[in-house]
This record gives sequence, structure tokens and C-alpha cells, in this order.
Amino acid sequence: MENIKHILAEIERKKNIKILYACETGSRAWGFPSPDSDFDIRFIYMHERDWYLSLNVKKDTIEIMDGDLDITGWDLKKSLILLKKSNAPLIERFNSPIEYFSVPGFRDEFKELIAAYYSPIAVFFHHHSLTKKFWEELKDKEEVKLKSYFYLIRSLLSCNWIIKDNAVLPMHIEGLMKYVEEEYKERLRELIKLKATVGEKYLHRKDEKLNAWIMGLFEFIEAGKENLVVNKADTGLLNELFLKMLYAKAND
Repeated sequence: MENIKHILAEIERKKNIKILYACETGSRAWGFPSPDSDFDIRFIYMHERDWYLSLNVKKDTIEIMDGDLDITGWDLKKSLILLKKSNAPLIERFNSPIEYFSVPGFRDEFKELIAAYYSPIAVFFHHHSLTKKFWEELKDKEEVKLKSYFYLIRSLLSCNWIIKDNAVLPMHIEGLMKYVEEEYKERLRELIKLKATVGEKYLHRKDEKLNAWIMGLFEFIEAGKENLVVNKADTGLLNELFLKMLYAKAND
């Protein structure tokens, strides 16, 4: 972790930015890593105030691949615009169990905004599209990569959560299993233990009972998706945080 913090500090220096928050995403944060899983590091950053006072369209992302480190940063303004749309990957970052850095108070403030702008239907259809994508990859195979299998299951559990619970969904798979029968929780936990001991290319024979449970989840979420709601909050609170951070930076 100290090496990652050092790399983030170097990015700050070289890019002349201020990192506001950094965390782990992907399988390590989702709760089902393999021994050879990459580190998926995501951060939110901002520039000096004058950077934003330009008519030019500027790059608002930073992407770096360094060995097993997959690092991506999003500018604060971009992040707030995405939050207005209830962007699922952005929301989950602030529920990550692995935090590398946060400006004091920033994570809590951003989580308050997430609660205000969370749109169940937007997050649902993000995961719904992933379930269809991964199912197409796996449905005709007798042996599957556990990585893809868990990507499918995690998105199914996310859809299941959204239909059953109004709260912002958890990031970690153990939290998402809140509404899963104990028998299937144990089956999933056994697969998670196995995945922690094998490489990402390992192929696992499908569990027919677990497969039948997956099909049941598909049926449930298809029947329940019609009742989801849209969050129509305006941009007021987002503008407030953006201006607050800009003026605080200007007065550093």
C-alpha cells in the first residue's frame, strides 16, 4: 500500500494536480481476488482553479498502466457530472473497503451527494447490461473462468439488491449477498476460497445447482425491473461542492 501511495504522490507532482480520493476497485475490492489479480486503482483529482476557466476542451482523465497496476483518475468536474447521471462505477468507488488516500472529509461529503443523486434505475441498467454480456460469454460453456463467473454473479446480485432495497448497494460481494439464501451463500463462499488459490486463467466446471439459481435470479430481475424509479435532483448540490473545492484550492 505504501508503494501505491508513493506512486499517487508522483502522479500529483508530475501532472500538477491535487488528488482528493483514491481507492481500489475490481476483484480485490469486490471480495473475490485471485493470486494474480491486478491492482485496479481509481482516484478523483482536481486542477488549479484557472485550469477550469478556459474555453478549450481539456483532457479530464489520467490513465497509467504500470505492471500489475491499472491506474485511472477522473477530474472532479467530470466526476460530479457523472454523479448527476448516477454513474455506477463512480458510486461504487466511494464504498470501496480499500482506501489509499482521502482529503479529510471529502469521502464523507461525496457519499452524502451519492445518497442525494442515487438513481436506482440507472445503476440497475448498468449491471443489467453486464449480466447479459457475461451470460452470453458463459451460457454455452461447461467450464468457465471463475473471474467471468463472479463478474456475472456480482452484477446479478447488484440487480437483485436494487429491486429489494432502496439503499445504495454495497461494493463487496459479501454485502450484496444479504438477500441470498444461506445455501447459496455457502456455495459462493467456497468458490471465493477456491478463486483465492488459482490463477485468473483457471477453468471451473459449472455447478448445475448454482446455475439453476442464476437462472432464477435472471427471471426475478426481469420481472422486477419495471418498478424502478429515476432520481430527478437538479445540479445545485453538485455545483456547491465544486465551487467549495475550487475556492479552497485557490486559498491553499
